[in-house]
Amino acid sequence: MSLLASYATWIVSHPIINGLLTATFLIVSTIVAICFAELPSFDDPAKEFITIGTPMAAKLYQLKALQQNTLSLPTKKYGQSRVTRSNTMEDKITFCFELPDQGSDELWSRFESMSKVVVSLHTEEERMNGTFLTVPGAVESVCRLQTRFEALPGYGQLCSKASLTDVNSACCPIWSLANFIASIVNKTSCHQITEGDVRRVENLFETCKMSFLSGALKRTCWDETAPSHWLCPEVPPQCFTHPHLLLLLEIATPPPHYHRHLNGAGGWNVTLLVLPLWKRVGLELWNLASLDRPQTLTDLTRNLTPPVAIEAIELGMYGELAGRYVAWDSVWLALGAACLALLLLLLTRGSVVVVGATFLALGWSLTLAYGLYTRLLRLPTFPLLNMMALVLLLGLGADDILLFYQIWVSIHPRNACGGDVAIDEGGDDEKAMRLQTRVLQMAVTLRHAVPSVCLTSLSTLGGLLVSLNSAIVAVKRFSIYASLTVLCHVVYVLTVIPTLLLLFVPPHRRRCYHLHLPHFRLADFLVIRMRFAFPLLLLTVIVTSTYLLFYAGWLAFPSGSLQPAFYRSTHPAEVYRLRGGEFSWAEYTLRSHRGLISLHVVWGVQPHDPRNHWTWTPYDDEAVVLQPRWRADFNITTPESLSWLSTFCSKINKMPRSFAPPSIPPRSSFLEEDALLPSQNHGCAFGRGVFSFRDFNESTPVCYHDTAACLTTFAETSLNPTGIRFSLETMRIVGLVISATANLSLANTTFSTLQEFTQQVEAWFSTLLETAPNGLAGGFVVSPELTAFEAYQDVLKFLPFSLGLSVTLAALLILLSTINLPLAMTALVSVVASLLLSCLLLILLGGWTLGIVEALILSLSAGLAVDPCIHLALAIIRSYGDQGVSWIQRCRRALETVGWAVTGAALSTALAGFAMLPSQLRCYQQMGLFLLILMISALLLCGIAFVGSVACLPDKCVMACWRSREATNASVS
Repeated sequence: MSLLASYATWIVSHPIINGLLTATFLIVSTIVAICFAELPSFDDPAKEFITIGTPMAAKLYQLKALQQNTLSLPTKKYGQSRVTRSNTMEDKITFCFELPDQGSDELWSRFESMSKVVVSLHTEEERMNGTFLTVPGAVESVCRLQTRFEALPGYGQLCSKASLTDVNSACCPIWSLANFIASIVNKTSCHQITEGDVRRVENLFETCKMSFLSGALKRTCWDETAPSHWLCPEVPPQCFTHPHLLLLLEIATPPPHYHRHLNGAGGWNVTLLVLPLWKRVGLELWNLASLDRPQTLTDLTRNLTPPVAIEAIELGMYGELAGRYVAWDSVWLALGAACLALLLLLLTRGSVVVVGATFLALGWSLTLAYGLYTRLLRLPTFPLLNMMALVLLLGLGADDILLFYQIWVSIHPRNACGGDVAIDEGGDDEKAMRLQTRVLQMAVTLRHAVPSVCLTSLSTLGGLLVSLNSAIVAVKRFSIYASLTVLCHVVYVLTVIPTLLLLFVPPHRRRCYHLHLPHFRLADFLVIRMRFAFPLLLLTVIVTSTYLLFYAGWLAFPSGSLQPAFYRSTHPAEVYRLRGGEFSWAEYTLRSHRGLISLHVVWGVQPHDPRNHWTWTPYDDEAVVLQPRWRADFNITTPESLSWLSTFCSKINKMPRSFAPPSIPPRSSFLEEDALLPSQNHGCAFGRGVFSFRDFNESTPVCYHDTAACLTTFAETSLNPTGIRFSLETMRIVGLVISATANLSLANTTFSTLQEFTQQVEAWFSTLLETAPNGLAGGFVVSPELTAFEAYQDVLKFLPFSLGLSVTLAALLILLSTINLPLAMTALVSVVASLLLSCLLLILLGGWTLGIVEALILSLSAGLAVDPCIHLALAIIRSYGDQGVSWIQRCRRALETVGWAVTGAALSTALAGFAMLPSQLRCYQQMGLFLLILMISALLLCGIAFVGSVACLPDKCVMACWRSREATNASVS
């Protein structure tokens, strides 16, 4: 007797005992999982989007280890702080520029660390070219808006105060167009501004804009050393009216790349509010004021004339919002569950048992998987990405249960239409006959359902587990947790569902209904009679999608910020993160310079990354002392090494996209571009320039007989960092780091540009390293700014491999389960067509690019799309057993047997995905859209088109490798 037959006999013979054992198992495992697991926290989901074990990660780890375990000077010396000069003009509006709690003497650091709000002007059609300075009343609207911001709950307690000693003092003024105009025209409040004042400042703005953009108008023009027209003779005299004109220009001027149309308007219709709120308290204000609620933003801008709108908000709490939205979006999960329940009631003709069993499966699988994840595997963190498993299981949870139900209710004597009769009623012969009949019904159900459930689950697991090939921590941990949920769900279905069906769902439940519904007649017409159109449809989809995705370039990496997005594209914080540089000259300039790529050439250590994907936490790099792997052959004290370093430093300016920093550090400034240029922290001290080691070596007596002492003295006396690293214990020279800056910013570049740049730098350095002496032969180049780029390189490596392996596994599963090559090849073509069409629709409807989360989701597509093919292929092969029946008859019978189950499974998954589209969390939204599109395309191409294409196969291809029912049972067992 086969294993499935024995299992069926046990279930039917001991239903009560089996039910009690099953309930005990579910309850005990749930209690254990809940008691020994802790709730996850989502403080900053971006922290775990890092790579471990890659060549770049190994180099960056050793750079940090070298810097952490060494000193730049053998003795600690501190430079003197620079005293800035400023005029003594008294401002009517005090912007707290001199308060110590502002965090820095440099306004760029202050600007970067403060919160910001982007406001856009909505003008009438005839004023589309208007700006905040030209449209009457626009500045007044800004003034009223900032007053409403200052009245938000919690603003008065969290803002930076005008007095450090008086907690009841007023908040520092907002840096805004309205406040700067009031300061320039010598008013104490923006509410006192007249239209004449605005016209005056508008004239100043137009007169001085070109001088500002050229760099001629700057903070030093107001220095006390000389009159302004002497210090800046090329600037028009009226521009010296007030130094705050410079700040107004910096936040109100468009970025350099500005074109005429932005946000649908012809004029520059946005301005910036810089709030006196440090980013560390931004999350508290966000929660107190509920700034992510549309009603709050609407109330802030209500009844303003002309109307304005809040486009973006940046309060420094981007990552910390994830935990808030996990709770919020549970509403959409509940909505998806409600929709799924209604659909299940419809598909099962009101079976509450099936609905309850489905949701019990979801809750138990997720809970037990989390317990196994945290306690058995002891993974230290639970990334936000893991929450996508909830959406995934919500969509897939009903598929296997529906299949069991569909097969169970379709197995019954054809002429029975009576009520259910208990097994123990009647005589002994009748009871034995009913028991034997029920065992046969359960055995047939298991024989048809178990292989399909196991194969579809195996295909889904294959799509998840291939993501383990990725080097990204969050991707690996999602793969593990999602795989655990799928495994737990399979265990639940195989152990619980047969017992529930036996106890609560009579197998003749559908006897009094019409078995052949009109839908099957329609399916017979569409699928069977129009079968010759489906092979052509599949080939057309494959050719068209392949051309658009790969040759037309529709499938591309994101440009600009390479960090993954966690919220909806319309979320105020997401808008500022992605497009903040488009709204003002100051933000664009700051991002451009902060995003400049720094390159470090490192000697003394060798690339090695000892971290482990399964034990690493985001706090390890901060709290754990990194361990450098020293190179024993490092030596820069030989004449050959010093000579080669001198040559290397003379060629470093020929590095691809080399950036030449200014030789003279900038003086005190407002938000001026020169203050952002790297000057003292980069360079090469071993070249031929002034104050180089070469000059020092020739003029210092100690260098004549002791090169190591000479280098130590040079490091101590040099005005600029030398890059030499000294041991903490022995003060010996153990490493060297030469830094340079590339004229390439992450703020305005693309993946292809970065890829080309890294290849050029590696080729350039490898060429130079070929002539290096033994003491410097082990150097390498690394850049901390390219960590996000490294993650995308990993995506480029693992996604094609994952998709190829998933598709191959899907086709192999069908081949092994059916032992029919034409059937497997037809399924392979259907799956490929479904994947390509889904990817194309995701780009068209969802605006997808090939980001990290998108790539992870796409890697699951093959394992999910093949499910209809597996169910239908098994039903086709098993139809009529080993009889020589045509493909058309087999396809028609397969549609009658599992057609409703396949359709219901696809619709339930698509419906669950559709319910998640309004989510704030982008990963929920993306997974929902993916499930919606993939399941619809899979139903059409892997369901309908697959069956139609199989019906076109010649009947001589019907291969009955399973010659008998016993052979079939043996292979399944």
